[in-house]
Amino acid sequence: MPFFRDALFGLLLAASIQVPAPAQDANPQRGECREWQQCRQLANDAAARQDFEAFHDLAWRAVQTGPKNDPDLMFLLARAQSLSGRPDDAFVMLRRLAALGVPNDAATSDDFVRVRALARWAELEGKVPAASAHAPGATNTTEAGRAGAVLAKPAATLDMLRFTIPPFSPAGLAYDGVSRRFIIGDRHARKLAVVDEFSQHVANLAGAQATGFGEIAALEIDPQDGTLWVVSADDRQTALHKLQLVSARSLATYAAGESLGPARFADVAVTSDSAVFALDSARHRVFRLRPKAPSLEVAVTLPDNGPSSMAPASEGLLYVANDGGVTRVDLSSHTTVPLKAETGVDLTGIKRLRWNRGALIAIQRSGGEGYRAIRIALDRAGRTATKIEILDAALPTSDPTAATVAGGVLYYLVSGPGAEMVVRRVVLR
Repeated sequence: MPFFRDALFGLLLAASIQVPAPAQDANPQRGECREWQQCRQLANDAAARQDFEAFHDLAWRAVQTGPKNDPDLMFLLARAQSLSGRPDDAFVMLRRLAALGVPNDAATSDDFVRVRALARWAELEGKVPAASAHAPGATNTTEAGRAGAVLAKPAATLDMLRFTIPPFSPAGLAYDGVSRRFIIGDRHARKLAVVDEFSQHVANLAGAQATGFGEIAALEIDPQDGTLWVVSADDRQTALHKLQLVSARSLATYAAGESLGPARFADVAVTSDSAVFALDSARHRVFRLRPKAPSLEVAVTLPDNGPSSMAPASEGLLYVANDGGVTRVDLSSHTTVPLKAETGVDLTGIKRLRWNRGALIAIQRSGGEGYRAIRIALDRAGRTATKIEILDAALPTSDPTAATVAGGVLYYLVSGPGAEMVVRRVVLR
């Protein structure tokens, strides 16, 4: 079916068949334009105010009424499709541009995060020529109306959304790219909040209220099946909770067995093959829940050095942040060794650690009570940290655990003025 859909899509454009325009309303900015130049300008105006549905409608009109196979208009439509939640359609358009040899910045632009999260993005990697100064999507084009000229911010670090919420203690952050929602844990209130990416509306995740959390420590979404995993602890017990993401209905609860002694889960992580790990900060252990397994098992016991967070590179390789640095854990041999660091690379003070494309992404203490977001590059063997790239030098936050990596993007929560909270994002290269 994808082949036929792509072919039909291409035929409609190549033949300039007049496809019925999306439904219009009384607002002239939503689709009432006749000349393609006007449609393009209105589309860019809609993108600037982040009205992405209007952006999509107007970009379609520009393509339909404009010059045949115009690369700027085609790229404009691809941007609109991606930003309005139509990544598969955007992929089709980008593939047509690649076939024409048209350079653009889809491989790096924040506007195409959703497209790069598609499994079939690998088909385009290396085939999209990089944008030049006058190519579609180039950020330094001098023609204000050209596609790609409207960007939220030129910097790599972006304030993605702002929302106001009653006083709460953030603990853990997860992003669901399908529903475009953020899930945030409230440590002390023992509940979950959900924030819509576009409306910025905040609500309690209703089904989670009956789950019986202890103090929430961390949460993570399994991108394979959409399961939400939460770890919590109180004076009586610690547990790994499995929830249905849409409703937050409890599906299962896994506790460390009494025979294994006291435990306190501080972090949770999921591998690409849906193995789940829970980090025990009390007795320095990593628990593992294999897919379809009925109970937790101890995967490895760590050195006694204050583990705080973990990042599985695979089901068999794990990195654990601790007071003094990072430990490399080989789960197949149950061996642990310190991650080496080249001169000038500081691995201490890491409070949240995640894995992305052969590198470690971390929230690290940076003098006094401050924090910073960093990318830790590793050598080919994954045994030595070779350099640190600062992603955000200053994070105004009281709890650095509210951070996650999803779809090649780092999302993290910082404090705004008053009761305002801000989700920032960094597109990881």
